[in-house]
Amino acid sequence: MKRVKTTLLALVLALGLGVNQAQAASLEEAILNIDASKYQTTIDLAKSYVKENEGKSKKATIDQLKALIVKSEDNLKKLVDLQDRFRNKKRIKDQIRANLNNRNSYFTIEIKAYSSNKAISEMFLEVARENQYFFYGQYGSCKIDTSFNPSKSTEGKTYIEKASFDVTYRGDLALEYRLRNDVKAWINANIDPTMTEYGKVLAIHNYIVKKNYYNLGDKEGKSGGYSIYHPASILYGNGGVCNAYATLFDLMARDLGLETMILTGKSKRNGEDHMWNMVKILGSWYHIDTTWDDPVIKFDQGHIENLGDFVIYDYFLKSDEEISKSRTIDEVKNRPQAPTSFLGTPTNSKIENINGQYMIVNSDGNE
Repeated sequence: MKRVKTTLLALVLALGLGVNQAQAASLEEAILNIDASKYQTTIDLAKSYVKENEGKSKKATIDQLKALIVKSEDNLKKLVDLQDRFRNKKRIKDQIRANLNNRNSYFTIEIKAYSSNKAISEMFLEVARENQYFFYGQYGSCKIDTSFNPSKSTEGKTYIEKASFDVTYRGDLALEYRLRNDVKAWINANIDPTMTEYGKVLAIHNYIVKKNYYNLGDKEGKSGGYSIYHPASILYGNGGVCNAYATLFDLMARDLGLETMILTGKSKRNGEDHMWNMVKILGSWYHIDTTWDDPVIKFDQGHIENLGDFVIYDYFLKSDEEISKSRTIDEVKNRPQAPTSFLGTPTNSKIENINGQYMIVNSDGNE
């Protein structure tokens, strides 16, 4: 009897958490992994005990056990309902993910649940945000239309039958394959496997900064035919905006086995949205901003012969404190801290008059 009561009490405590929507989001996997049949077995055992011992054991004990059974059954029902809801949500998200991975522009998914456009939109964004490179560089926008069943809908609850997703992308899979192949080719030609992590980051930084210019694009948001938000605008177009710089750095760093992440915030210069990276070197994290290390040069003394080679390191491997002087940081879950800046970063490029021509001279003394 004591063992049965103890087990049921544990069940009540386990299932009586009053899991709300916020808790469900964080406990979703844990709840799905609960074996509800075990709790049902315990409840059935307790019911059998009550049936066999009612009138034999103390009435107070039997009544207490009956109350525990009722509460446990109620909580078990809540658990099973939650599991059904979460399984359905997982099914929907899996289908969204598969369609995004295939770059399908229009697709329909059965929802078959009480939901709303807002909830479905949140599920879609959860999936799209799983991969920062995809979300900030590849994904454009999505329109969602739903159809509901009025006969199953009740006051305050709408039963959604299906949802149709109309998705725009900044580039198709063919462009993505081309981009990744060209990145790998550049890495094979320019990165020695024996290079330090610092050396690899420096090489990527300088390549991206020298490759192209910051460009707001045309009225359609394109540069040389490529979206200014897509890393292809840096490699094949006429330059792009911070999304393109940050996602290209993310792609190249990950291909080299470096840990990196994309951050967002607002510029303290003008309040505009901005994007950059963090990268891990020798066990420590640092901020790196290839966009702002590719400055717009205004030189009133004449033509600069090799302007594309100008590189600065004002935002290269900086601490939280240093980078926060220039922008706010949108804090995200599990963002690593950068307590210090990296020591010994290169010197900024400068402009010198060499044999009557103004040239960009980098810190190693080469033009």
